[in-house]
Amino acid sequence: MVVFKNFFGTSQQSEIMTTALDLAMSAASLASNPTDIESLTGQIDLIAERSSTMLSPKDEETLFDIYLQIEHYLLTSDPIRKFNKIELRSKASRGLHARLEAYEKQATSHKQPA
Repeated sequence: MVVFKNFFGTSQQSEIMTTALDLAMSAASLASNPTDIESLTGQIDLIAERSSTMLSPKDEETLFDIYLQIEHYLLTSDPIRKFNKIELRSKASRGLHARLEAYEKQATSHKQPA
């Protein structure tokens, strides 16, 4: 769920993402050439269809993995725009950001050669 906040009565709103689904969908929407990440957006759509209210821990992990792949694409391969990691993660809630970083740390530690 994306939460909208409006401080001091201004009309400017900022979106705070609270779920891995929000994070993955938001990142996917930034791709200049969506066909480059089409297989990933298809996976996002499948999870969104079956997870109408709460994401299972497995779905959240899958979405974090998808997000990290999209983030890598945006940081290294997007043909038009340039992004940085801080910018891409800036709208994640503290809790979501912490869960993403914990997943990323765990995922990269499993990829390290022994």
